[in-house]
Amino acid sequence: MLRFSHVSQFLLLFSIVNAQSVTSDIELGFSTSESPILESMVDTPAFLKAATDSQRKEYVELEGNPNLTMDMKEKALFNWALRCGNPVNDLFTMYMSEKQTMQFQEDARMSVIVAHLSPEAQEADKNVRAITRNMNQTRKEMDTNVAKQLNKLPKKVYYELTFATQ
Repeated sequence: MLRFSHVSQFLLLFSIVNAQSVTSDIELGFSTSESPILESMVDTPAFLKAATDSQRKEYVELEGNPNLTMDMKEKALFNWALRCGNPVNDLFTMYMSEKQTMQFQEDARMSVIVAHLSPEAQEADKNVRAITRNMNQTRKEMDTNVAKQLNKLPKKVYYELTFATQ
């Protein structure tokens, strides 16, 4: 069995890998300076720059609310943007669209990598992805469920999956 610190390291590593692929000029075919939406994902997003102080405060409160499921949070944020009006709403919609496109690209990249792993590692990846795609849980619940799933893995499978995603 793996200890939780290993799971935390895996999730951190997984996040770093995702962040690196997001800003990769090769992966996306353009530089961040050519994409104002992507550039805003690295810095303060354009929709937040366009928002008032009270609107930004409300956004931060919604985004940081640990009691909302991911689905509830997404709906609340889209409603927030709608209430803010333009230009915030348009910029937020573009931001979320770009974010979704990058997630699709990352999913495709990971699918290629995982396809070359052992059947056990592929099954483990499938189980973890099922957990992370479930939007009817809070972020904390998702992290806990992923940790439980990873803790069930034999060390060999865990390390295969971890090193393959570096």
